[in-house]
Order: sequence, then C-alpha cells, then structure tokens
Amino acid sequence: MPVYAKPDGRIFCVYYNGRQRVWEPFGRGDDARAAAEVRDLEIKLKKKRGQWQAMAPVNPLTFEDLTQSYIDAKSRELSRNSRQGILYTYKTYARPVIGNKPLTSITLDDWQKIQQGMIQRKIKNRTINTYFKYLSGILTWAIEENEDLLHEHPWHKRKPLKVRDSFKVELFTVEEFQGILAHAEPHLAWCLDLAYHTGVRPGPTELFSLMWSHIDWEKKRIQIPSTKTSNLFRWQYPDPGFMKRLRAKEKKMQKGYPDCPYICSYKGRQIKSLKTAWRTAKEKAGITRRIRLYDIRHFFITYALAGGAPINELAERVGHINPRMIVEVYSHLAQDLKERRAFSLPKLITKRSCGRHSPQTLKTVDKTVNTRKGRPKKTA
Repeated sequence: MPVYAKPDGRIFCVYYNGRQRVWEPFGRGDDARAAAEVRDLEIKLKKKRGQWQAMAPVNPLTFEDLTQSYIDAKSRELSRNSRQGILYTYKTYARPVIGNKPLTSITLDDWQKIQQGMIQRKIKNRTINTYFKYLSGILTWAIEENEDLLHEHPWHKRKPLKVRDSFKVELFTVEEFQGILAHAEPHLAWCLDLAYHTGVRPGPTELFSLMWSHIDWEKKRIQIPSTKTSNLFRWQYPDPGFMKRLRAKEKKMQKGYPDCPYICSYKGRQIKSLKTAWRTAKEKAGITRRIRLYDIRHFFITYALAGGAPINELAERVGHINPRMIVEVYSHLAQDLKERRAFSLPKLITKRSCGRHSPQTLKTVDKTVNTRKGRPKKTA
C-alpha cells in the first residue's frame, strides 16, 4: 500500500529503495495524507520515466527511537505509573546497553547485560521480571505495528526469574486500629476513617488527591483516581453511615475553609504526608510491631473478600490491574476470617427417609398388620 495510516493516525508513504522498504513519515491528518499521496505520485512518475535512483540507505531505527515512538503512540492507553516505569527502566538500565543500537542487531545477550546491571543494584527478581515486561513490550509493539522494523522478538527465549521473595501481608487487629484512632490527631483520624471505608492507596496519588467534587451524593459513591490502570478513575461505594459523616465533614469544611477542595486537609491545606502523625499515634497506643498506613488497604480488601465480594468487581473498585493478585495475595487471609461451617447443599429425599421404611410410619404399619390378622382395633 503506497500510502499507509498507522493505528495511531500517523501517515506514511511506503516505497522500495532498491531492496529496502522505506516508510517515509508525513505526520497526522488530512494535510499529511495529501502530502504523502503527492510524494507517492512523484516516485511513480520518476520510476516510469527512468529517473528514479536508489537513495543512500536510511539510518536504521534505534531502540531509543522505538521507545519514544512507543510512548507517543500509547500515551492515551498507559497509566501514569506504567509510563513512568517504562521511562525509568529504559533510562536507567536499557539506554546504556542498547539505546543507540539498531533494532535488528539486538540479541538476548543484550538483555543479559541489562539484567546483570539490575542484579548488581540488588533489584529483586519480581521487579526484574516487571522491568523486562516493560522493555519487551516495546519490541513486541514494533513487530505488531511494522514487521519491516523487526521480524522476530530477540528476547523470546528469555525465561522469567524465579520469585522466592513471596508477597506477604500481615493484618492488624481491629483493637490495634481502634487504639491508633483513639490516639490520632483529628486530621489523621479523619484520613484513616476515609482510607478504612474506601480502600484507597494512602498517599498523594489517591487518598490525598481526593476532592469534594469527586463525590456523587445522589448515587452515594466516590470517584477515585486510578494510578495503575488505563482507566482515569474508578468508583467506590462506602457504607451509608460513613457517607453521612462525609456529608457532615463537607459542611464543616465549607464554613471553615470554603476555598479548600481537598477531602484530606489540615487547616485548609492539602495533606502531603501522614508518616509523623501515624508514628506518633502508634507509639501512644503502645503498638511496637510493624504496621503501615498501606495495611489499611490490605485490611479493606481482605475483609471485603471474606464478606463475599466478587473478585472481579473488588479488583475494579480497588484499582488492581489483574484480579489474579486478589486471589494470590488475599484469598488465604480471607479464608482464615470465614467461619468454619457446613456448606449449604440442597436437601435430599431418600428411600430411607420416606415411605414405609420411615421411622415415623413404622408404628402405623404395625397397627395395620395387626388389624388384618383379625385382632380388635384399639379405640381411644
């Protein structure tokens, strides 16, 4: 196809320069398509008149060029965290090894060098596997978008590193959390209450960024920004009791600090961190073991799962990319919370429990037999 439009809207004029297939870019939009069509007619006319001469070989695409093209094309699909993760992995580990290397000359040995750099920095196996997915996804995209750029994935034989450092979650008790609440400063106690009833990530990306405008009072739900999924936001539905407290808090804020849009605030300003207030409340409550703010989110997910929340819906509400993590990390904790009792099964009716063999009818059967033998029937 002489003029070709990529899925991201970029227009190319495609032609052969000797044996090399060239993709000449013209940008996006109707003007770009018109310019590409003019270029196509020009090339065809020169070839017909015998005036076409092969040009010097086009500089091969490097991994750095491909990475930038990938980020531009996926800008609307990637979450902010994914985008930052890809750029960090490329700049820190990949660029020194393959940044200026042509795609066709990248080999599995290059990945081994990149991985070795990660190991030297004592990066955990689970994280190395994640970084590999970031870089490998760029090469996969090159193959899917344009096979002329790359015919085969150079790292397809790479095997994931074994993950021995399993992800463990230890829940705090309700008594411990109540103790922290009792000794917490008012702004901390309010943030803990909000995190407890929404399961948000307790930090600047979610909890501290929540605004009063994010609340849908009619449908009794809160809009929470999604930082690790392709969706811009998700909805959470707290219980009615908390929604009443939330409404009362909003009215109080409107009187004292009407210009403050944030739900979590201190003296009319957005809260940036709770580490010091959290540590102080823990010490006053006499809690010495390790309990983090993030454990509130673990608590929410575990008890929601134990209460029968559907896994897919729960994953969506708490902003997990893959529901599988809910199963792998929280299912055993939720199982420990459930009351051990018999499973609910349909009631069965068997021959032993009905008919003439039923214990309830044996006495009646005996009376009938005696009557048939001619013995007088007893009367009341």
